[in-house]
Amino acid sequence: MPATFEALGLRPEIVRRLTALGLSKPTRVQELAIPVVMAGKDAIVQAQTGSGKTYAFGLPILSDLEAGFHPAVLVVVPTRELAGQVHDALEAATPGRKLHTVAIYGGVSIERQEKALAAGCDIVVGTPGRLKDLLGRRTLNLTEVSTLVLDEADVMLDMGFRRDIEFLIDRLPGREQTLIFSATMPEAIKVIAQRYLKSPVIVGTPQDAAPPREIRHSFLRVDREQRVETLIALLALEAPERALIFTAMKHETKRLAAKLERHAGIRAGFLNGNMSQSARNTMLARFKAGELTTLVATDVAARGLDIEGLSHVIHYSVPTVVETYIHRSGRTGRAGNSGKAILMVPPEGEADFKAIRKTMAFQEIHIERDSLPVLDVPAEPERGGKPAPARTSTRGADRGPRGTWDRAHPSQPERGRKASGDGQIATGLTRRRNNRPR
Repeated sequence: MPATFEALGLRPEIVRRLTALGLSKPTRVQELAIPVVMAGKDAIVQAQTGSGKTYAFGLPILSDLEAGFHPAVLVVVPTRELAGQVHDALEAATPGRKLHTVAIYGGVSIERQEKALAAGCDIVVGTPGRLKDLLGRRTLNLTEVSTLVLDEADVMLDMGFRRDIEFLIDRLPGREQTLIFSATMPEAIKVIAQRYLKSPVIVGTPQDAAPPREIRHSFLRVDREQRVETLIALLALEAPERALIFTAMKHETKRLAAKLERHAGIRAGFLNGNMSQSARNTMLARFKAGELTTLVATDVAARGLDIEGLSHVIHYSVPTVVETYIHRSGRTGRAGNSGKAILMVPPEGEADFKAIRKTMAFQEIHIERDSLPVLDVPAEPERGGKPAPARTSTRGADRGPRGTWDRAHPSQPERGRKASGDGQIATGLTRRRNNRPR
């Protein structure tokens, strides 16, 4: 019989909040991890993206945390978007206003974040770079942190945050519990676990971290010179409710979104790490609200985004790392919903596709070359960097006004910086979560 939140020992007021949010029973990772976290044990939790990992650590922490002034819990995440999402999820599950969570990340006013910290909080959710900045300015006090959560740990290590993580851990004199949540388990995580965790409980298996079964995986072989036309034909064929398209380069996002809107009438936006945080938030809000049906993004959108109704993820570029494909695709098929991931494979992407294909089953999609729309646009730049000459074509596809085609009517993660000093005095004082057996 599936467990209930009540049976897991969460406080009644937490359970009532979950009921109000429409959550009646825990996911698999929550069922397995919550008792371990509530027992105060160190843990390594491996589970697929979109499986409910935030509440797997968040609910037991909220249920066992006493209000104070300086933070007792530090959650470290790789991207700004994930920091905001974890903050919002914890705030939504917090009963009353006794416990306070503050999100710390770059791209927004650091003074405003310092003001929030000065007012007092119980949980800090932050990205490594901004956390280090605030430590250097002596406005973040971590001496009372007893629980550390490394969320999306594999992503942080892949981004080169290992030294930043170790820097932060060394500034937690009161640390009693360390939790690592990760979709994959690279060797670097094992090294950190061996150095910093005490007899950790292993929760989940590599099978738990595999792409969700609710996602159907397909691929489409394309000519590089006709990627835009093929994408438009693909969107017409699939008619997605809402689509997220991943590109490799930042400059591609805006250009591709403009081409989709100009030539296919698709309401498309774009997202990349060069945008200000305000611009990124605005674009995401438009996408979530349905004002935009398609979002073209770099891998800044591959982690930490939970978009309701996202039916399709399209890989306009082939990821060079299997884990990147998993994280990108994991934006759809979340929380038991179905989704579809489609990989566009040009000839130069065959080797990377072969590695990805070893991990899961794909179905092939065929779009006849003669059925592609005709666009009077310059060819995409060649690999040498020189733009190719403009293309002309006499193919017989129907064309409408302004080159439209009748059939086609859909963060920057912070980089680690050199340590600037811990910015605090280690007093040895800690605030323990109540009823914490060790």
